[in-house]
Amino acid sequence: MYDNFLKAIIGLSIFLSGILGIRGEVYAQQEEIDSLNALLPEVRGRQRYEVLYSLARIHAEKNYDLALSYAQQAKEVALSTGDSLGLVKASRAIGNIYYKKSDLEAAIQHYKPVLGVARRNQYIDQLKFLLNGLALAYTYQANYDNALEYHFQSLVIREAEGNPREISITYNNIGLVYYKLRDFQQALDYFLRSLEIKREANDYYDIDYCLINIGLCYNALDQNSKAIQYLNEALTYCQDRCTPERLNQIYYTLGSANLGLGNLEEAYRHFLTSYDIAIEEENKRWEAENLYGLYMVSVRMRDDDRAIQFLQQAEAILESLDYTELRISVFGAFADLYASRRDFEKASAYQDKYINLKDSVYSEKLISNLAKIKTNFEERQNIAIIASKNEALIRQQRFNIAIVIIAVLAGLLVFVLYRSNLVKKRVNQALSDAKVTIEDQNRQLTSLNRNLERMVDARTIELQVANEALKRVNDELDNFIYKTSHDIRGPLASLKGMCNVAIMDVKDPLALDYFNKLDATAEKLNTILTRLLIINQINNSSASHELIDFEEIVDDVIVLERKRGLPPRLTIKKEIEENIIFYSDKELIRIILENLIDNAIKFYNDSDRADPFVMIKVERDGNTLKVRVIDNGIGISQVNPDKIFQMFSRASERSGTGGIGLYLTKTATEKIGGQIDLKTTPEGYTEFFVKFSLTTSRMRAEVAV
Repeated sequence: MYDNFLKAIIGLSIFLSGILGIRGEVYAQQEEIDSLNALLPEVRGRQRYEVLYSLARIHAEKNYDLALSYAQQAKEVALSTGDSLGLVKASRAIGNIYYKKSDLEAAIQHYKPVLGVARRNQYIDQLKFLLNGLALAYTYQANYDNALEYHFQSLVIREAEGNPREISITYNNIGLVYYKLRDFQQALDYFLRSLEIKREANDYYDIDYCLINIGLCYNALDQNSKAIQYLNEALTYCQDRCTPERLNQIYYTLGSANLGLGNLEEAYRHFLTSYDIAIEEENKRWEAENLYGLYMVSVRMRDDDRAIQFLQQAEAILESLDYTELRISVFGAFADLYASRRDFEKASAYQDKYINLKDSVYSEKLISNLAKIKTNFEERQNIAIIASKNEALIRQQRFNIAIVIIAVLAGLLVFVLYRSNLVKKRVNQALSDAKVTIEDQNRQLTSLNRNLERMVDARTIELQVANEALKRVNDELDNFIYKTSHDIRGPLASLKGMCNVAIMDVKDPLALDYFNKLDATAEKLNTILTRLLIINQINNSSASHELIDFEEIVDDVIVLERKRGLPPRLTIKKEIEENIIFYSDKELIRIILENLIDNAIKFYNDSDRADPFVMIKVERDGNTLKVRVIDNGIGISQVNPDKIFQMFSRASERSGTGGIGLYLTKTATEKIGGQIDLKTTPEGYTEFFVKFSLTTSRMRAEVAV
C-alpha cells in the first residue's frame, strides 16, 4: 500500500510538470523536488531507492554534483538490497552525469561493470542504453574500434525490436564514428539513412541533430552551400526549443561552412556565438571546439597573433578533457603555425606531440579491429540477405503450388507448369549469382584479414623480443647496483673507521684537515650508495596503499632538516589543505618530500640582499593532488630541465649526492603513478611540483580493501 502511495506521489508530480505551461514547469518541478525531499527521511529499501533515483533524474540537467550525490546514494541502496536492476539504472545514471561533465573515463568506469549484469538478467532496455553510452564515450576518446563494436551490438538489438526511432539513432551514432575516422562518405551514408528512416516514420525526435551531422559531412566534402541548407533546416525544426547543446552544434557548423565558402566575417560571428553559449553553459568541449574554429578564421585573416591566442586557450582547456581527436587537431595547428613563423623549435615540439598522439589513435591494432568488426557485421548482413532470399523462394514455391492447383481446375496445367519452371529458373539463377558475389566478398575479406593478422603477429614478435631484452638489461642493472652497493659499503665503513681513529690520534693540523675531508667524502659516498639501494628497493618492491597524513610527514622532514642544520636566515613555510583524502605508499611520499625539501634548502640563496625561504604547498586541483616546493634559491637552468632528473646529473657544485636525489624523487613519484616537473614562477622562484590523480588513488584503495 505504501508503494502505491509513493508511486502516486511521484506520478502526480510528473503529471503536474507536464500540464503546466513554460513558466509553471519550473514551479511544478520544484514542487516535485520538495515532495520527494519530504519523503526521503521516511522511506527505506526499495522506496528509498525510487526517491533517490527520481531526485538524481530531476537534477541531472542543471546540477551535476547534486544529481551525482543522489545517484550514488541510490546505487548504495541497490547494492544493500540486492536489487540488480536498480544497480544497473543507478550506475548508468552516474555514467551519464560524468559524460555530461566531459569526464569520459569516469563514465566508462561506471558503464562497463554493469554491462554484464544487464546481459545476464536480460534487461534489454538498460543494455541498449549502456551500449550506446559506452560507444559515445569511446567515440570522443578516439577509441573508435570499441565505439564501433558497441554501436553494432546496439544496432542488432534495436533491429530485432524493429523500433524505427531507435534504429535511426544508432545509424546516426555509427555515422559519427566514421566521421571521426575521416571516412566522410561512409559517415554521410549512415546519416542520410538515419534521416530517411525518420521521415518515413514521421519521427521528428532529434531530427535536427541528424541534419547537423549531415551538414558536418558536406562541410568535410567541400560542399559548404549544401551544408548550410541542411543547417537552416535544422534551425527550422529546432526553433525556440533549441537546447544550448544544439545551438552550439548548429552555429559551430555554420561557422565551418562559411569558412569553407570564404565568408570570414560570417564564420567568425557564428563561431563566436557558439563560443559564448558554451561559456554560459560551462561546456568545456564546445569552448575548445569553437576556439579551434576561431583559430582557423584568424589564420585565413592572416592574424597569426590572435590565432596563437585561440590555440593556447583551446590547449589549456583540453588539458583537463579527454577529447583526443580535438587535441590532435590543435597540436597539428600549432606545428603548422609555428613553422610558418619560422619558429622551428616549437613547430618540431608540437609536430612530435601530433605524431605521437595520432599514432596512438590510428594504430595497426585499430585498423585490424575495425576490419574484423566490419567483416563480422557484413557477414551478419549477408546471412540475413540469404535468409530473406530463401524465404522469398519458399513463398514462390507455395505460389507455384497454388498456380498448379488452379491450372488443374482450369484445364491449363501444362501452361502453368511451364511458366512456373521459368520463374523457378530465374530465382535459382538470382540465388546463384548472389552466392557467387558473397563468396567473392568473403574471399577478399579473408585475404585482407590474413594480411592484417600477419602484420600484427610480426609486430607483436618484435615487441616481445624488445621487451625481453629490456627486461634482461634492467635485471642485470638492478643486480649490479645491489651487489656493487653492498660490496663497497664494507670497505667504506672500514675507511670511515680508520678516519675517525686517525682524527683522534693525529695532532698535526694539516693531517687532521685531510682526514676530515676524507671522512666527509666517505660520508657522501655512503649517502650515494644508500640512495642507490633505495632506488633498487623502489624498482623491485610493491607500493602499499594507506591514508597519507601530509601534515605529519612534512613536520617530520622539517625536524630532520633542522637537526642537520639550516642555513642562516632561511625560513620554511607550509600550506597544507585540510581534509585531503589520498591513499598511497607512505615511505615513497616521504622520500619525495624529503628530497624536494632538502634540494630547496641545499640550493638556498646566500645573497645578503635576499631573505631565503622554502614554501611547501599541498592542495587539490579538481581530481588532481599537487605537491609543490617553491624556493628563491640559485635556480636551475631551463635549457634542458629534464636532464636534472637523470641519474648522476648535477644541477650545481653544491650537490652533495652526486646527482641522485632528483632521480630518486622521480623514480619514487613514477612508482606510485605521479608526475614530477619544475618551472620558474612569474616571480622568478624555482618550483618543483608533483601531481597525483585522486580518482586513481581512491580506486587503488578500494582494490586494496
